[in-house]
Amino acid sequence: MELSEYLKDLSNLSDSLEEDLKNLFEPKEFSKGALLFKQGEICRHLFYIEKGLVRVYYYSGSGKEITAWFSAENSLITAIDSFYYHRPTRDYCEVLEDSVIYPINFSEWELILNSEKGARLAFYILYEITRKMTEFISSIKFQSAEERYKALIKEYPGILQRTSLGHIASYLGITQETLSRIRSNK
Repeated sequence: MELSEYLKDLSNLSDSLEEDLKNLFEPKEFSKGALLFKQGEICRHLFYIEKGLVRVYYYSGSGKEITAWFSAENSLITAIDSFYYHRPTRDYCEVLEDSVIYPINFSEWELILNSEKGARLAFYILYEITRKMTEFISSIKFQSAEERYKALIKEYPGILQRTSLGHIASYLGITQETLSRIRSNK
């Protein structure tokens, strides 16, 4: 789904704002392994994923790589604190497969916010990002590893074919051995 279609579904965009957005944002192709943002740099873009899969990860104090988030088709991703407050991020965002992504830079984002309809759109986008983060935090606090695994498979059908089991285990906060046991219990 193109960005303008996604935003129209999300917030009931007016035709004039939809046309303005089409003129502002263009899709770009990113190859597997590309980084959309990386630790120590300011993330100056909000990214809409039209096609593909990305993961956000960081390194723990002991140097272990931890997958924090996946985003696939028809979703938004950014390092939110870095994007809004212009601070260096602690995260990396890696493209896991060849992807089509709309990068929306902060200055273009500010142009959108300058109208009432644009501010309403921004509210819905932030609400969507916040909703997903809240669901994730709740799952970590209240669901077993098996329940989190089932939810991941439901949200991202085919993810087992799109990324490594190591990334999935890290995201779930379990070892690969525990993930193997969960998968064999199906």
